Amino acid sequence: MLNCIRMDLYRMFRMKSFFVIGFVLLIGIFFSTSMSVTDYNMMKEELENNPQAYEQEFLSEEELINIGMNVMLPTKIGETVTVYDQVYANLNGKFITIFMVIFAVLFSSSDLSSGYIKNIGGQIENRGKLILSKAVVLFGYTVLTMIFYFIMQIVAQGVYYKTLEMGQLKELMMYIGTQTLLHYALLLICMAITIIAQSKVFSMTTAVLFCMNIMVILYSTIDKIVAKFGVKDFNLVRYTVTGRMSLLTMTPSAKECGWAILIAALFGLGVTVLSSQVFRKRDI
Repeated sequence: MLNCIRMDLYRMFRMKSFFVIGFVLLIGIFFSTSMSVTDYNMMKEELENNPQAYEQEFLSEEELINIGMNVMLPTKIGETVTVYDQVYANLNGKFITIFMVIFAVLFSSSDLSSGYIKNIGGQIENRGKLILSKAVVLFGYTVLTMIFYFIMQIVAQGVYYKTLEMGQLKELMMYIGTQTLLHYALLLICMAITIIAQSKVFSMTTAVLFCMNIMVILYSTIDKIVAKFGVKDFNLVRYTVTGRMSLLTMTPSAKECGWAILIAALFGLGVTVLSSQVFRKRDI
């Protein structure tokens, strides 16, 4: 098992896509931060001209999760934009997520598409270990990417805002930690889809659709069907990984984080076991 993990780690750091996606992510962080400055200044100017322009709205859970990718600062006009505000906007809007799921699909399919798996598959008694190895390496990738993003976000904040205010550190750490586990669960889901479907195009498309909240349409349909059976106030999106990523608040309570971590653990464990069983029985 340790040899499999070392092999996958070596393969991950040798992949060109690992560095290309990292570089594009770096550009995306600085671009997103620069655009947030522009948007904030525009809203501030409009508010000065029209004080009623931005009245506080209270949105339902369904309205909080919009189809598409929305990176919006939670900062009130007149307040200082903190690093936490930027982190929340990018993670809540799944801007960083889309880079991570693309790599997860490429990494999960790289040895399958190259035929390399055929050379080593017969040497391993339980081929399910190869999937577990990928899962371990993807966890390392998730943590590494989150650390990289956080550091670069701090740098970009200092460059574009000329000031550096972190925000509430306790809430920031709780938020990033919970989102890291949710992101890892999503990467495992993308890995499972790639292994089971054996189609890079289908897996990549599905992964991007997850980040664009397209699945909300399916969730809403299921909610309506369940409501017809007399179950009121059922909202499937609360029990999904992407739903929890969007619904996680900036001041998460221990209960809120606990539910998010539980859902991430259940989905992550479930899809990993499923993909390892499928791969173990498949003829390669």
